[in-house]
Amino acid sequence: MTGFAILPLLKATWETIYMVFIAGFISIILGLLLGTFLFLTGKNQAIENKSLNVIIGFFVNVTRSIPFIILMISILPLTRFLVGTTIGTNAAIVPLIVAAIPFFARVCENALTEVPSGLIEVANAMGASTWHTVIKVLFPESLQVLIRGATLTVISLIGYSAMAGVVGGGGLGELAINYGYQRFNVMVMLETSIMLILIVQLIQSVGNTLTKKRRIDLVFFGSIVLWIICLIYQFFPFYKQENILRVGVMSGLPEEVMKVADEVAQKKYGFHLKIIPFTDYTQPNIALNNRSIDANIFQHEPYFQAQVRANHYQLAILSKTFVYPMGIYSQKIKNISQLKDGALIAISNDPSNCGRALLLLQKSGLIMLKSNVGALSTLNDIVFNNHNYQFKLLDSAQLPRALRDVDLVAINNDFIGSTGLNIKQAILKEGSDSLYANIIAVREQDKNKAIMKKLILVMHSQRVREKTEEIFSDGAAIPAWK
Repeated sequence: MTGFAILPLLKATWETIYMVFIAGFISIILGLLLGTFLFLTGKNQAIENKSLNVIIGFFVNVTRSIPFIILMISILPLTRFLVGTTIGTNAAIVPLIVAAIPFFARVCENALTEVPSGLIEVANAMGASTWHTVIKVLFPESLQVLIRGATLTVISLIGYSAMAGVVGGGGLGELAINYGYQRFNVMVMLETSIMLILIVQLIQSVGNTLTKKRRIDLVFFGSIVLWIICLIYQFFPFYKQENILRVGVMSGLPEEVMKVADEVAQKKYGFHLKIIPFTDYTQPNIALNNRSIDANIFQHEPYFQAQVRANHYQLAILSKTFVYPMGIYSQKIKNISQLKDGALIAISNDPSNCGRALLLLQKSGLIMLKSNVGALSTLNDIVFNNHNYQFKLLDSAQLPRALRDVDLVAINNDFIGSTGLNIKQAILKEGSDSLYANIIAVREQDKNKAIMKKLILVMHSQRVREKTEEIFSDGAAIPAWK
């Protein structure tokens, strides 16, 4: 996606609306019930129960205190149980709901607390049941506050949805990160920001109008329309499932390679590659192991082997693809001998590229690591740093942006193309004999399937090779299967 592209923007906008609407609808309903229960079990209320109120309140507070990105990853088993997968837009909805329910529950509880106690006493004196008191007194009297709280909840969900890229959930946030931030594309960032502003302004305006008019019938009819559209979107997919091979890759330039691979797969071998982009290096193997995808193409062999051993994945290497030599770059020195004591070195914070960068620095003699630490070495494994080099762990996409602020930066090829960097500019780099050949990973039981053999042919095809070498030019991509 370069410049202004309307179709990806519209698709991402709909994905955001889809996620936020479903998550907002469910979380507001459940949050309303939970908040009402918290109020009713409170002191001097209809079903006062201090112990139960404290216990439920504790869990509400705990859930609210967990950062959303951590919550999203920690409940992956629940997500898979509920929607059958841990990736995609539907998978992103589950943590959105879990995060929003306790938030709106507290909003609801506070709104009901503001209802004058005299009205409740009058209802009780007239013999109204707890149910009728809630429906006829509490909700109508607190309606304006509840609507404002629901508006705030939905707007908050829009912010949360920006992290959906962790599970390949799509939406405007993922578009901004994958095609704007990671590819240094200011236009994409501007497009998505404007669209998010428009959506938030629209929701706030609707919320303000409903608050003034105290009407929820429009919300009811609007929700019906959106539910119908969402169900059509969900149950009438564009591609037939039997023709799809779901392949996980890292977001960014690898997606461009896989678009060509998809064309080859369709024209020559009769199947479609559904590309699932990830922004986190640990998720593709998790998704592959739990059958949310059918293959992934993002990692080198040492990292794969370490992950399989550590997590007991039932995965196998289908074939090698390319070696993408890692480079260490600098805007402050031309030769490694010019590096001063106490120099600041930035490396990736993901397990795969952190260990790889440290091994490259060790090979150059700058540091020494513990023996036999393997591909997943960390800063804690440094046993010799005589020049007192300082290390800064950054997100991989942030590394090129740090060139002006640090002395050395270790950058992998996923992020050098969009910045104008070239592997020839690296003052340290891996050679063609690098052990870090990228691979195609599949589940062990799928390794001998006919479609997997076709996938190998696709990834080794001339068109895919040419596209890869076009994007990663000047020796930045070396075929590893020859």
